[in-house]
Amino acid sequence: MAYPFYESLRQSYPQAEITFLCGENLKSFPDSGLCQKKIVLDKAAKRVGPEFFRLVHQLRKENFNMAIALTASISSSLLLGTAKIPVRVGFSQSGSGLFLTDSLKWKGIDAGKHKTNLYLELLEFMTGRPCPRKIEGEAHRSIQKKIVVAPGASISLRVWPYYFELIRSLALSYPDYEIAVVGARQESHWHELIQKINLKNLSDFVEKTPLSELIDLCRESQLIIANDSGTAHLAGSIAKVPTLVLFGPGSPDYIKPIGPEVYCEIPRNISCHPCEKAECHEKYGYQICLKSISLEAVLERIKEVLALRHSLPS
Repeated sequence: MAYPFYESLRQSYPQAEITFLCGENLKSFPDSGLCQKKIVLDKAAKRVGPEFFRLVHQLRKENFNMAIALTASISSSLLLGTAKIPVRVGFSQSGSGLFLTDSLKWKGIDAGKHKTNLYLELLEFMTGRPCPRKIEGEAHRSIQKKIVVAPGASISLRVWPYYFELIRSLALSYPDYEIAVVGARQESHWHELIQKINLKNLSDFVEKTPLSELIDLCRESQLIIANDSGTAHLAGSIAKVPTLVLFGPGSPDYIKPIGPEVYCEIPRNISCHPCEKAECHEKYGYQICLKSISLEAVLERIKEVLALRHSLPS
């Protein structure tokens, strides 16, 4: 969701040398057009301790003129403040603005805007100029008879519970398609489940695709099916391919992928939806929002999207 911010940042400061401070999982992300250098953030550096001060020392040696924090957290602003970077810009929330030189109040979902636009507002705050967001059309790609399914998410609450049945149904209903299942280390249990389905057109890519290869795999495919997850954003916003997102707790208006062909399947008539909770304590039952999205409804939506793809002029 921050990708448009980075694109606009590069355009706003074309002569600047930009360094990304990122987690290990983004080390291989293909973003060389947006930055010249990356510094990998060790998890231990997020807490005040030896790794924190090692990183502070490294940042001081870089002699940065400006630092930007998109996370409205005290730990991020404390890191930049301790590194004594002259200009520190970011969002203020629950004290996170204390260590910033310039800050904008983080409004979150209450702003009634997509999260992408909230990030862009920070850049407008920095530059004093509007940042028009242009959604580009579909990227040039070689389309194959392939459907990518991403059954994982960063938190289990956002995982639609009927993926096993969906994957089996897709492999049976579309025998001339390759059904590619992707996932990170936490989805390793899918190796056994894929073997259990045991169909020739089912491919196991779980734990096998770094981010750059995952994007390439999506670009080859006719459709990506995912939860509200990072994979959905890679597919819909970066690869710019048809993406069906199965939304549970989150609000599509706030966090859906920004792309030319993003389709959202959402809960119907669920009084507690949407919410932004990481845990579910609703009296209606755990994951009632996702469980309200039936297998039949998803299969019908897939059929409609594929039919639309085939009806488009080549």
